[in-house]
Amino acid sequence: MRIGIDASRANLGVKTGTEWYAFNLLKAWLPLTASRDQVVLYLKAEPLAEWGRLPKNVEFRVLRWWPKIMWTQLRLAWEMLFHPPEILFVPAHTVPMICPRKTITTLHDIGFEHAQELYSQQNLLGQGIGSRILNFLIRVLTLGKYSATEFDYHRFSARLALKKCSVILTVSEYSKQDIIKTYGLDPSRVEVIPNGVDTQIFKPEIRHESAKIEEILKKFGLQKPYLMTLGRIEKKKNSLGLLAAFRELRAKPENQKLKLLFVGPAGLGGEEVFQQIKNWNLADSVICPGWVKPTELPYLLAGAEVFALPSFFEGFGIPILEAMACGTPVVCSNSTALPEVAGSAAFLVNPYKSGEIAQAIQKILADPKLADAYRTAGWQRVKAFTWQRSAELFDRIIHFKV
Repeated sequence: MRIGIDASRANLGVKTGTEWYAFNLLKAWLPLTASRDQVVLYLKAEPLAEWGRLPKNVEFRVLRWWPKIMWTQLRLAWEMLFHPPEILFVPAHTVPMICPRKTITTLHDIGFEHAQELYSQQNLLGQGIGSRILNFLIRVLTLGKYSATEFDYHRFSARLALKKCSVILTVSEYSKQDIIKTYGLDPSRVEVIPNGVDTQIFKPEIRHESAKIEEILKKFGLQKPYLMTLGRIEKKKNSLGLLAAFRELRAKPENQKLKLLFVGPAGLGGEEVFQQIKNWNLADSVICPGWVKPTELPYLLAGAEVFALPSFFEGFGIPILEAMACGTPVVCSNSTALPEVAGSAAFLVNPYKSGEIAQAIQKILADPKLADAYRTAGWQRVKAFTWQRSAELFDRIIHFKV
């Protein structure tokens, strides 16, 4: 069977959740195809070295496209028109305008359907004359239903994917039920393949590599004790709520040396967070290095006293599992998909109450036995989420369901 994969996101040098999902799932799945399928990985640029040695049945195909936008809808669509595979898999919900009848995509979550304020209303191309013309054309062509904003792009892409794809994958039971209810889909069209954790990289033994942890902390001007969060500094992640909780914690005499580490770039609402850091005189205790090297991330997680992810909306929440795998206690939201992923291995809180977030973190900081209990429970929880299991589920779906 000839299977085509949009591997453009998996081939990015700097990866966020969706990109890591694509890369890790493909790396685990491709060896399963060696004796059976021909696989084509479509890329925007030359393959990165991190792909390593792949089975001989796997072919990279670089599809050059000089504009920075519309690669999927136009360039990949052109490839599908003239050289279509039997099956196409798109690991994000942006599918080409032209695609095979047997197309699969992953719709990670549909937070954009429920919380418009958490998504950017800015034009995808900026504020120039070209972007205004594009916005006008999109308005006309869609009879005013969509614009060229990030928010509308999500909505349009999701609806196109639902129309074009024979099977919709998602990463949690929460997201599956949300997709079925919101779009009125036949439940048989939606399949859940949970994310995994690479326990060769994220592992509890790292906690005992004190010298290496200290070396990396020194690089970022960081000292223990510290709290950590991972992901964009944005409204959706409730970064401001976490900062408010940290401010409350710092007011306690026993927490005067406590610091907060935000790992990730600024997103929608990031500027407000940075302004509040200044307003609340927290510049010396809040560290925002942007993205860090994948090789450094496990050590930063392992060195943290608590990992916090009080997001307003998550379709899964891989970072809480990565923190658990490194032996770090987790505090996360009690809403959307996070309770499903965390089980009883995390301290769940109401993300809309910064005081509750602070209280949960304080309880773990003040009680070593409680912290150890969450470490043990977290490591046990992680064992249920492996990329190998995800790859096997994907393989069964692509061969027997599509």
